[in-house]
Amino acid sequence: METTTHPSTLTTTAADTLLLTLDEAARQLCCARRSVERHVASHRLHAVHLGRSVRIERRELERFIARMRDGNGQVRDE
Repeated sequence: METTTHPSTLTTTAADTLLLTLDEAARQLCCARRSVERHVASHRLHAVHLGRSVRIERRELERFIARMRDGNGQVRDE
């Protein structure tokens, strides 16, 4: 008996990913990775540390964007 795996089940898109790398978060925000690092360092964007890896939760990125959009946060692009 041969098992066939549908190709679409193997590919994970950024929308399906729970944790994003700093580069992926930067792409989502259309900014430089260094800008994301600055937001994390200033505690405006909360990160998850897994050993030496730094990840951003998708829902945290959405919260960050919403705060920027609503003007409720003190987030300004430096």
